[in-house]
Amino acid sequence: MREGIDSRNEELDFDVVFLLSTLMLLVVGTVMVYSASFFISKENFGTGTALTLRRMWHLIIGIAIMLGIMHIDYRKLLNRTLIYSLLAAGIVSLVLCFVPGIGMSAGHARRWVHLVFFNYQASELTKIALILYMASFLARKAKDIDDFSTGVLPILLVNGIAALLVLVEPDFGTAAIIGSWAVINLFVAGMRLKHLGILLSAGIPAVAILMVIEPYRKARLTAFINPWEDMQGIGYQIIQSLVAFSKGGIFGSGLGQGSQKLFFLPAPHTDFIFSVLGEEIGFLGVAGVVALFGIWIWRGLTIAKATNDAFGFYLAICSVTLVALQAVINMGVALSLFPTTGIALPFFSYGGTTLVTTMIASGLILSVSKGARL
Repeated sequence: MREGIDSRNEELDFDVVFLLSTLMLLVVGTVMVYSASFFISKENFGTGTALTLRRMWHLIIGIAIMLGIMHIDYRKLLNRTLIYSLLAAGIVSLVLCFVPGIGMSAGHARRWVHLVFFNYQASELTKIALILYMASFLARKAKDIDDFSTGVLPILLVNGIAALLVLVEPDFGTAAIIGSWAVINLFVAGMRLKHLGILLSAGIPAVAILMVIEPYRKARLTAFINPWEDMQGIGYQIIQSLVAFSKGGIFGSGLGQGSQKLFFLPAPHTDFIFSVLGEEIGFLGVAGVVALFGIWIWRGLTIAKATNDAFGFYLAICSVTLVALQAVINMGVALSLFPTTGIALPFFSYGGTTLVTTMIASGLILSVSKGARL
C-alpha cells in the first residue's frame, strides 16, 4: 500500500489538498443551497434565508466534528466495543423509524428518528457504523478474502440487514448504495472474481425484480426509459432537470438567476440541486464542481495508498467510495443517466444529517492522512 513512496518525505500533519477541496465543496454547496432554496424557504417560512441559516448551523457542527476527528489517531477507532456499539445503534435507529412517536415520516417514507432535541436520518448514522465495521473487518480478514464463508459472507450479512431495513422504509436508492458499496470494497480487498460473478448474477436480477414489483419504482424506471411519454406525470422530474441543464448552456444564466427552481423543478435544494447548479453556472461550472469532486476522490485514494496500516487503508477507501458513489448516482440521476432516486449530492444537498455524515467521512480520511507519506 506504500509501494513507491519515498521514505525520506516528511510526515504530514494532514493532506492540505484534500482539506482544501473539502472546504471548497462546502463553500460552493452552501452558495447553491442558498440559491436553490430561497423561494421554497420564503414560501414555507416567510423568509428566503431560513433554510440557508439551518444549513450554516449544520455546517458549523459538521466542520467542528470533522476537525475533531481529524486530530484523533484513527487507530484508536479500531475498537470492537466501539464499532459494534455504533453498528447496534445504527440498526436500532433504523428500527426506531417504524416506532410511533419516534419515527418520522415524509413523502410516504419513514427515514427519520425524532429525539427530544433533534431529528436525524437513521440511515446516515448507519453508514458511518458500516464504514468502521467494514474497515476493521477487512483489516483483520484480508487474508481470508478468498474464502466466501469467512471473508465475504459476514460483510454481506451485516450490510444486507441494514439494506433490508432501509428498503422497508422505503428507500430503495440508499439500500442499493449500501449493497453496491459493500461489493465494491470487497472487490478492492481482493475478493475472487468467481465470487464477484456470483454476487452480480444474483444481485442484478434481484434489483430488477425489486424495481418492477413496486408501482412507484416501476413508474420511475418507465420514466427513465422514456420520460416524454408522460411529460406532466412520471416523466416530469427528469424533463425539468434536463430543461435546467439546457437553459444553462456553457456559461449559465447567472448565480441566483435560474428559473427552474421557481417550483418547476421538484426538490431543487435536495435531490436536484445539481440541476440548479447546471442552469445557473452552466457547463463550465458543472465541470468545475465535477473536477473538485475528482480532486477530493483522487486525494482520498492517494491517502489510502500512502498508508502502511491496513485499517487506515480500508478506512480511507470505504469513506471515499461511499461519498463518491453517492455523488455519481446523484449527478447521473440529474442528467437522466440513472432512474430517479432520492440520493443526496454530498456537500451540496440540503440536509443536516447527510452533511454531517459527509464531514465525518472527510474527517476519517484526514485522520488517516496524518500518518501517511504522500
